[in-house]
This record gives sequence, structure tokens and C-alpha cells, in this order.
Amino acid sequence: MGGWSEYFEDFPEENPASWVNGKFNPRLAQEVPNHEAQLIATTNKARSEINAVIMKAWLESKSKAFLLTEDCPQCGLPELSTYKISDTFYLCECQGCGIHGRGETHILALKSTFDAIGDGIDWRYNIIKFE
Repeated sequence: MGGWSEYFEDFPEENPASWVNGKFNPRLAQEVPNHEAQLIATTNKARSEINAVIMKAWLESKSKAFLLTEDCPQCGLPELSTYKISDTFYLCECQGCGIHGRGETHILALKSTFDAIGDGIDWRYNIIKFE
């Protein structure tokens, strides 16, 4: 006796993969995965474009919010950039080692940065999430 694939060749109506939305349609059943792959590719492309627009807007607003540069508490380089994004959102990011912190004031953002020493965090690999 042959395997399932031979059986389904002889009796395609018995193959569950030949049915779409409760109707026997082997041709459409073959096209569905291709169509789904196209939809996924289109969706991923759209998401990439949206993310690029969001990142560009974030970088523009961040560059306008630049406040000052200080010595980094982790690597010691004068690369710790502080941004005043809004009256209640300050952001510190070291351009050298990547340590970062945020807070409602400059002092709290610095404290958050100090608290992150040794955690191995790097702002260049993380997305900032607004709460």
C-alpha cells in the first residue's frame, strides 16, 4: 500500500489541504500560501517604512531637545548627551558605551543612568517606549 501522498493523488477530495473555507478547491488551496506570503512581505515592507518614518521623527525631535554633554559615569568619556524631550521627560545617552537613563528631571535621568552601570544596556540596541 502506498503512502498518504499517493492516496491523496488518487482521492484529492479526501485531502484536507484541498479544501478552502469548507469548499473543495485544490487550485485555490495551492494559491492561498503564495497569497499569504505576499501579504506578509507587503506587511513587513509597510512596517519597515512606518518604523523608518517614526525613527526619523524621533531623531529630529531628539536633536532639537539636546541640552548638554557631560562625562559618562560608566566609561568616563565626555560623551553623555542629555536631552530635554519635554518638561517632564529627560533622557541621558552615552555616545561612547551606550548606557542610558531617563527621568522626569535632569537629576533623575542622571540617577537612572548611574543605576544602570554594569547592566550592559545599550540605547543603540533598544527602542525607547513612552509610558
